[in-house]
Amino acid sequence: MHPFQRTQRMLFMFSQLRHASKSAGPASVSANIQKHDALVKMANPYKAPDKGCVLCNVTVDFKNIQLLSQFISPHTGRIYGRHMTGLCGPKQKAISKAIKKAHAMGFMSVTHKHPQLMRDPNICSIKQPD
Repeated sequence: MHPFQRTQRMLFMFSQLRHASKSAGPASVSANIQKHDALVKMANPYKAPDKGCVLCNVTVDFKNIQLLSQFISPHTGRIYGRHMTGLCGPKQKAISKAIKKAHAMGFMSVTHKHPQLMRDPNICSIKQPD
């Protein structure tokens, strides 16, 4: 609980205590304090939101070469690692399998990226030389 909220709560409790002591006996005062002293359930405001990867809600298919070409180097054809793509483990594995399958089936070039796909915007924060 934030310190400001704690002081506000204490002031509220003391004002309730003062008003209750004038109108009723000590038993109702302690009941009032216990009623207002209950903990309030709330989500942690300091918890960072869960980071999902870019492809968590996307199905990965080996025939979608425009998507798969975002995760290979345009010059060497190598598959980027997780530290560069920012994908979660299962999606990185699915991308790698799909790229390898697309290579094997002949949908994608093994050594370089198709020239038309070089102008596509980057999905993830991969720094490519100009």
